[in-house]
Amino acid sequence: MNSSQVIVFELLAHNELNKFQDYIGNIWSKDHLFVQETSVFDWQHKGAKTYHCLVAKKNEELVGAHCVIPLNHFDKSLPNDQIFMALWSANEKKGIGIGLRLFQKTLNEYKPKFVCSVGINPRLVTFHRRQGFKVGIMDHHVILSPYVKEFIIAKVPDKIRVRSQRIKSKISYKKISAVDLACLPTNSLYLYQIPLKSDTYIINRYINHPMYDYSVYKIVKEDKLLALCVIRQVVERDVRVLRFVDFIGPNNVFPLLQGFALSLFRKTNAEYLDIYSHGIPLVLFQKAGFLNRHNTKGLVIPNHFEPFSGEVMDLIFGYKNFYTDTSVRIFRADDDQDRPNQITGEEKC
Repeated sequence: MNSSQVIVFELLAHNELNKFQDYIGNIWSKDHLFVQETSVFDWQHKGAKTYHCLVAKKNEELVGAHCVIPLNHFDKSLPNDQIFMALWSANEKKGIGIGLRLFQKTLNEYKPKFVCSVGINPRLVTFHRRQGFKVGIMDHHVILSPYVKEFIIAKVPDKIRVRSQRIKSKISYKKISAVDLACLPTNSLYLYQIPLKSDTYIINRYINHPMYDYSVYKIVKEDKLLALCVIRQVVERDVRVLRFVDFIGPNNVFPLLQGFALSLFRKTNAEYLDIYSHGIPLVLFQKAGFLNRHNTKGLVIPNHFEPFSGEVMDLIFGYKNFYTDTSVRIFRADDDQDRPNQITGEEKC
């Protein structure tokens, strides 16, 4: 084969960021966030020696890229064999099977015991299954605020009556900082799922995010810490909605969270609180007062806000898990499904 036709696969070097931006601008759009600015890409993918992004090169020109997010990117003490597969693109006009080779070489590079992709294109479902991934659609649940007279963002069928109610509970909820988190006995909360997370992960993934404002809440009953909840507020046309993006703790805490949601509604005047997840039994959401969007005909809870689209969206996930003793749980902010798409400010909740 002519050397000019050889495609080289290697991790993106720090000094090649401009080359990567040029590729994304050409293959996708000049308006892509990674083209417009670098803070989010660096925060999400920049490792000590290279970026966590395998690229395909032909004559030094980028012809493909497959970026990943190792869990230990946000906490070096976490295992190095857990990854989320994020941006994946190939210019197949430049060579045969570039995308497939990028996918396989990424797995060879990281040798994960847990690997997951969230937001899989429907056209690639069969591909992921052939690669041995368990594939499914994430559950989507929502609590509608009983304090809102008219829903603007959510489309709520007339048959659904949202009534105000008082929740008698000994559960308390408090927003916490990184300093607060360091003082809490949280170790046992991280034992209920794969992928493994930690306090340092929560701080670097959420509290120290370069663009988004996340709120981390502790859930407490009679001075016993039960769980951590991560919430992000979105404002669209002066209307607020809440996204429940991560949860740390045992599944059986979920039926206790209805009062937490109501307190957030009173504080923020948000229309609703929604959550995409996999791995939490559906009956626990029902006990907490959540509606199952998939089973509620006519209920529209949008997913895209940058730019805003009023359409519902199913998130397809796929994973391979070689940890045999712990259940897999996945949430909206795992992988890159809660990543900024525009340069914008946010309000805190």
